[in-house]
Amino acid sequence: MKGTEVFDPRSHYFVQRRRRFGFLEDWRQRRRAIARGDDVRLERSPARRAAFGFLAGGDSKVPMRVIDARILEVAPGETTSTHRHAYDAVCFVLGGKGQTEIAGERYAWSKYDTVHTPALSWHRHRNTGTEPARLLAITDAPLVSAFGLARLEDIGDEPPAPDEPLHLPMARSGTAYERELAAAAASWQERQQARRHTACADVTLRASPKGSRSALLVDRSLGYRTTGISLAMFEIRPGGAQSKHRHPGEALLYIVDGEGYSVIDDVKHEWRTGDAAIVHQYVWHQHFNASAERPATVIRMHMWESVIEMMQAAMDPVPLYEDEPGLEERMREVVGAMED
Repeated sequence: MKGTEVFDPRSHYFVQRRRRFGFLEDWRQRRRAIARGDDVRLERSPARRAAFGFLAGGDSKVPMRVIDARILEVAPGETTSTHRHAYDAVCFVLGGKGQTEIAGERYAWSKYDTVHTPALSWHRHRNTGTEPARLLAITDAPLVSAFGLARLEDIGDEPPAPDEPLHLPMARSGTAYERELAAAAASWQERQQARRHTACADVTLRASPKGSRSALLVDRSLGYRTTGISLAMFEIRPGGAQSKHRHPGEALLYIVDGEGYSVIDDVKHEWRTGDAAIVHQYVWHQHFNASAERPATVIRMHMWESVIEMMQAAMDPVPLYEDEPGLEERMREVVGAMED
């Protein structure tokens, strides 16, 4: 048609459009709402001196974009190799006892304890018990890989060296560059001195308006400084349910003990001990305990201080966290009373 401009499909607009929509369509087809513990393939690694397998992410049947979940099993008396990686890892002890050495510091652990191994810190695990020690490791490796920053190093039997200090210039002129250097050094030092371990014996589950009893295991409020990974434990009473809600980001809920189901986008997904429910971006979901006799114990993990806070800032004033209308109103009343 005369006067109509002919668009070039090689222009940046079409190149980006194909990439964006191609990724989204592929992701919608591949993503899953449940990860099965029975599907985990533990393979012993001679280099790592432990058995290792993915529950979600990695080479599992469940792709992840931000966080993943791995199972690590260490035999009695065994010590893993010393390694470090560019991603954070938070290990929840499913069984056994032992210790983790991080940058020269040792942290003893037992069943249902939690240990944080920070990005770029040398570390190794040791089984000090008489039965296999099994750890659930939650990492942000998919997010780090998406930025092209994947890094994994293994130095075998070498002991974990202390974290490397940051180098600052001798003369400080107080310019923006020097202030940036100082801020980076302060942040790095804060991470080095942060909390690393939560003992199960110190955890108290408290009643929540969402219909469960819960407690934070790893969170900034507890003295941790992760890249954003936050862990909480919650318990659903026999025959009970957690209230319906939705939020941004990617959440993984590992079933520590119990049986039940999650309704995610109006689809029911049954689960039992060792499985994990996967909650993707901004979908309504609710978790139910199918047992009339015993509670269901769940570990919930997602990225809070980094990914989700950025999403909140980018999307404001759109509300990204939503509860059922009745609960939302009661929650506002409680928060208002606390502020008063």
